[in-house]
Amino acid sequence: MKPDLLVIYRFFHTFLLIDSLALMILSFGGDITPLQFTKSLLLFIPILLLYWIVRRFKSLFLFAVSGAASLAVLYFSASTIWERGAFTVCGVFLVLLYFFERAGSGESMLVRPSYAGLLVFAGIYIYALAYHRSTLGRIICISTGVYWLLTILSENRRSLLKLYEQNEKLHRFPGNRIAEGNRIALGGFCALITAGMVFLPMSGFDKILKRLGHLFLNMIRKLLAGLGGAEEMIPDEPQMAEQMPFFPGEFREAWPIWQTLFQILEKVFIFLFLAASVYWVFRILYGLYKKYHETAFTDGDRVEFLSPVKGDKKESLKRERRRSGLFSARSLGEKIRRCYKKKIESSMEQKIKEAFTPEQIEEAAGLTNAEGVEEFHGIYEKARYGKEDCGQEEWGRMKELGKRL
Repeated sequence: MKPDLLVIYRFFHTFLLIDSLALMILSFGGDITPLQFTKSLLLFIPILLLYWIVRRFKSLFLFAVSGAASLAVLYFSASTIWERGAFTVCGVFLVLLYFFERAGSGESMLVRPSYAGLLVFAGIYIYALAYHRSTLGRIICISTGVYWLLTILSENRRSLLKLYEQNEKLHRFPGNRIAEGNRIALGGFCALITAGMVFLPMSGFDKILKRLGHLFLNMIRKLLAGLGGAEEMIPDEPQMAEQMPFFPGEFREAWPIWQTLFQILEKVFIFLFLAASVYWVFRILYGLYKKYHETAFTDGDRVEFLSPVKGDKKESLKRERRRSGLFSARSLGEKIRRCYKKKIESSMEQKIKEAFTPEQIEEAAGLTNAEGVEEFHGIYEKARYGKEDCGQEEWGRMKELGKRL
């Protein structure tokens, strides 16, 4: 059986995303050590196990049990609080990804590789540069390149399958030639990107990013501090001043009022960031809830209530028959059923539950040991489930038994 490449791409997308998130959390306590990096690679096993269970069995119970067991092993194998926090957060994120994919259509960037996902790796890399996490920066560089290739392969595969689907009925469609040309072009493009990935770290790209970030920070702080006649707050690095002559020199401290303002703005920005994060999490949870209820009748999670298919209404030039009254029965079978219902309701001694069987209903009505109840029930069963219509004699017998009981 040929493996589904899109499923493989989604698996590696999940692994790279969660592993990078775990490494970022681990770096909060300091730069990444080889042991921490090895432990983060152990996430490959539970993710592979969970993906196999989801695709093979599609069982929520097995997913929960295997996920809990995997997270328990990772949690107790951790030696620091940062490792436990990283594995816990990644486990929760993996569960959210599973339910997001189950409730959605699988087209979101959270469950498949996409170019928007590169922003996550870019954010982690900028964090590594800002806080001098050199090991994390090198690992994220490699992960970003691999994720970029994964995104290209995934988007190319999806476009190719869509092209085949649109032209599958076309006579003499050159599918093999298109696939061969696509492989050659894709291989060359991936080789070019790989060469660029090897050259980029040696080109000093990280230093350029640091300088741009430092310049951007200084420009913002100078703009805020300059309102009070003060100059920049951060002393400049001598190497940057030599290589960038437009960079300003040393600056005096800002007024105390502006320092207080900077502290207030920093706290406001932190509060806004936390509020936006909480809002984003609840927005995703609400979206999952809404999508689940919209697709509950199609994915088999609930019992489907199928209404009978109504045939097309045939138009006729004949005069329609006069319909019967609102409270009048249309057939003897309906009359018998109504007679049975009235008798049960009039003789009811206790409240009838919806789960009661016919025998329990008659017992609740006090008709179990009454004379003629079997015949009474048999006529009702024939009117209710029988293939043949009831006659006038049975209707008369039903009324007689109803009065006697």
